[in-house]
Amino acid sequence: MAWSDVEFRESNMDNQFIEGDNRFYLNDRDNNMIAEIVFIPTGVNLAIIDHTYVDPSFKGQGIGKKLVALVVKKMRAEHRKIIPLCPFAKHQFDMTPEYQDILA
Repeated sequence: MAWSDVEFRESNMDNQFIEGDNRFYLNDRDNNMIAEIVFIPTGVNLAIIDHTYVDPSFKGQGIGKKLVALVVKKMRAEHRKIIPLCPFAKHQFDMTPEYQDILA
């Protein structure tokens, strides 16, 4: 069973995201994945954001935006530019001026 919207909003999102192999994700209390972003390091200086998913019951809470921000932060630390192939990530790059410096 997934968290309720109220419980999720009150939790500290930064401490809930898990970094896996080329992805960040978020699980509910029963350890079911409710959100994920997948990125693929390419060569030495690039990464591709391939996929973003948020369970429909959690949409509209900024989880997808936070997932994109986590990848941006990681890729900046690794001095990589990002190619956002995922439509959601592409939209976030188009709408966020702060991401233009890392866009490939």
